[in-house]
Amino acid sequence: MENSEQQKKEKVSKPKGPGIGSKLKAKLSNYKRVVDIARKPEKDEFISTAKITGMGMALLGAIGFIIFLLYFLVRVL
Repeated sequence: MENSEQQKKEKVSKPKGPGIGSKLKAKLSNYKRVVDIARKPEKDEFISTAKITGMGMALLGAIGFIIFLLYFLVRVL
């Protein structure tokens, strides 16, 4: 009986994985690698990206406006 009581009192240690320090170090290493590879876009590449982004924003705005108009018309009628 004493032996089983002692076992209950002892903490059961779980197998530990990598610590928070090593996880943080690995994440920062990945970020550094991305920053090292990244480059400043050329002017024409930036302009084309800005155009595509603007068209996407305008499309989403138009879809939202159409939904708003449909909701408004259904509510009024």
